[in-house]
This record gives sequence, C-alpha cells and structure tokens, in this order.
Amino acid sequence: MRERLDIEIIKREAQRVLTVEAAWAASEPEDRVAFRAEWHNQMDIFRHLVVAYTDGRLPDQDMQDLRTIAAILDSATPTLKRLRLRQPDPQILVRLRLAAAG
Repeated sequence: MRERLDIEIIKREAQRVLTVEAAWAASEPEDRVAFRAEWHNQMDIFRHLVVAYTDGRLPDQDMQDLRTIAAILDSATPTLKRLRLRQPDPQILVRLRLAAAG
C-alpha cells in the first residue's frame, strides 16, 4: 500500500523535474537547495521501489507504473545533469526499460 503512494509521488515529481529547468536560474538559492534535498529523497524512494519490484512485492499495475517512471527519469537525465540533481542508477533504468519491452 505504501508503495502505491510512493509511486504516485515519484511519478508527479519526475514529471515536474522536466519543467523546473526553465525557472531554475531565477529561483532563490534556498529554493534550489530545498529542491535538491527533496529530489535526493525522491531518488531514495525510487530505489526502495526498485527493491520492491525486484523482490516481486509490487502488483502488476505498480510494476507498469514504475517502468513508466523509469522512462520519464531516463528522458530527464540531461536535465538532471544540467541542474546537478541526483540521478537514478543508469543500470536500473536500463533494466526497467528492458523489462517493459519484453
């Protein structure tokens, strides 16, 4: 049950990170630090979800949503690099992408 909520939050934040860059330079330094800290926490939660996925503890819909999140994060990688935000492990993204394809 906790995983479902985490998936919804991660999905929302992964989509949001794609739009943050436009206003990043105009943001207050404190806001950027806060966003980085929040994002770091989101990546910890993502890693927790991947463990649940690997252990087979996620229902089919949650597994599908996690693969969708991985695709969003993969497409956000250039933005994450430019903003110097924590990135998910590229091997995890590849593994989830391959699972979605096959």
